[in-house]
Amino acid sequence: MCKQKVLGILVAPFLLGCSVVFAAVSPEESERLVTDLTPVGAERKGNADGSIPAWTGGLTSPLPGWPNEEFDRPNPYSQDKVVFTITSANYKNYADQLTPGTRALFEIYPDDFRMDIYPTRRTAAFPDAFYSATKNNATSAKLVDEGKGVEGAAGGIPFPIPKSGSEAIWNYLLSNPNSAVRSVTAQEAIIFNNGQRQDWTYEMMMYSPFQDLATTSKNEDVLFKTSVQYTQPARDAGEGVVVIDSVNASKAPRQAWSYDPGERRVRRAPSLKFDTPDRALNVIDDVDVYSGSPERYDWTLIGKKEMYVPYNNNRLNSPKNKIADITTTPYINPDLIRYELHRVWVVEGTVKEGQRHLYQKRIKYLDEDSWRILASERYDGSGELWRIGYSYPVVAPEIPLVSAGAYTNIDLKEGGYHVIGLPAEGIGYNFAATPPNASYFTAAALRRRGR
Repeated sequence: MCKQKVLGILVAPFLLGCSVVFAAVSPEESERLVTDLTPVGAERKGNADGSIPAWTGGLTSPLPGWPNEEFDRPNPYSQDKVVFTITSANYKNYADQLTPGTRALFEIYPDDFRMDIYPTRRTAAFPDAFYSATKNNATSAKLVDEGKGVEGAAGGIPFPIPKSGSEAIWNYLLSNPNSAVRSVTAQEAIIFNNGQRQDWTYEMMMYSPFQDLATTSKNEDVLFKTSVQYTQPARDAGEGVVVIDSVNASKAPRQAWSYDPGERRVRRAPSLKFDTPDRALNVIDDVDVYSGSPERYDWTLIGKKEMYVPYNNNRLNSPKNKIADITTTPYINPDLIRYELHRVWVVEGTVKEGQRHLYQKRIKYLDEDSWRILASERYDGSGELWRIGYSYPVVAPEIPLVSAGAYTNIDLKEGGYHVIGLPAEGIGYNFAATPPNASYFTAAALRRRGR
């Protein structure tokens, strides 16, 4: 069934597509990627009042002070001043530019939650090879197996001129231009409203054969290979997982293994997906705001809106920060968060007939410039807003890219939040890591690292 809703006034005729349209665009339409659209499909022009500037290529030159041993990316706009602040006293004046989840935070935490709004900086950029791959994909990529997979794409964004919600979601899933990412001291924490907390430190290695343009024709459609190994607290040290995702879950479903240091055994983990519980406040596919196969939902492209969202958060993602200074109660320290006005794609997912999921409906807000999900809402079976999430992007001009950075899961019913990916008190992300050999992402290697 074809479903199409429209939000706001920014939906152009070419955005109005049916959720079952899986075809590539024509060569003529793809030329928009060098005229009125950016190479990944965003609008080049600014908005009517100038509060969103035109895209002029993004941030592509490394900043003074980079590189450094801590992988601490400088804040490119440290001199920017707060333009204005949204609080519980005035948020209704900006309601149309705030997500329902953000409005809920003002209502639930009127004395603690605020948004400092900074000038909009369209920093998103990608390597030239990524742009070239995206241009090729525009006329060749297609969805297959009812949206479970993508064919005809090799690196880059598969659908830079999306016609459906499924295409937009796949753009997000394939939006990392860096083929290998490493973090050796990432932080994870759950902060409950009563002040209790749980903390972890972990090492992470991610490799994307799909985005490794030197080998993409031989990658067997592997999207990501990810390894996570916990180092703190002591009771969890050595615990880890390896996950391998493909670009078509019908042909190659997720493979996963987990290592329990108490048992000293590696086990297959077939349930490590979809709505299997993860931590206290999230499920498996809440990781990275959204991850894994999109197959359980019908995705509808709602349209595009101007919204206040987290952006250019190098300060929050600095390893110089102290965990205690970030993870305040009842939410992340607002002094450290930068919000800007950006155009976002709004995509709604509802559980398919015959499928099941803990979240009956999800809404995603995808940055038009980077295709990263910046905000998310998750609704329970009765249609009530239950959990929300945000990512706090870091800009890495040395690649160049805008990456997810730290992200949060927030439970509006139970209270508390879950933050993952903070490099605080350690070393930042290496977005140009050397890809490990294939044996790194095996059960045997997982067991060795866990000892």
